[in-house]
Amino acid sequence: ATRPFKNQKSIWDRKWARTKYMGWQDIDKAKDILKYSSMPGTSRHHWGTDIDLNALENSYFETEEGTEVYDFLERCGSELGFAQVYTNKSSGRTGYEEEKWHWSYMPVSSVMLDAYNILITYEDIEGFDGSAIADSIKIIDTFVNGIDK
Repeated sequence: ATRPFKNQKSIWDRKWARTKYMGWQDIDKAKDILKYSSMPGTSRHHWGTDIDLNALENSYFETEEGTEVYDFLERCGSELGFAQVYTNKSSGRTGYEEEKWHWSYMPVSSVMLDAYNILITYEDIEGFDGSAIADSIKIIDTFVNGIDK
């Protein structure tokens, strides 16, 4: 479940360098990547409280097997302390698109989110391409805190 800064940076840098983004403005490139990937320093995976299950595609959870897994998680996840924090956005949730595969261990992640909001500022989000726009896209407000609580 844990994904250190270096690993998240590798994911981000690989996506940032995609040829499809040639000619894009940095803010548009970042917003497109942010549909499903966190900026380094902003990922809940850094905390070791969040896990990705089975497939990184919502379509998997529409298959027969995926539906069984998802139904189980929805039915029993909370009893075990887990919640899907990136639900659909129909309730007004901001940030990342829905991720049926991403589940968070809430007894610890809620404490970590509170600490993150106290300790981390936009000045702390640095060291990778696109970090200069973290403040202008409100990465902390919109994405880090854009969860279904």
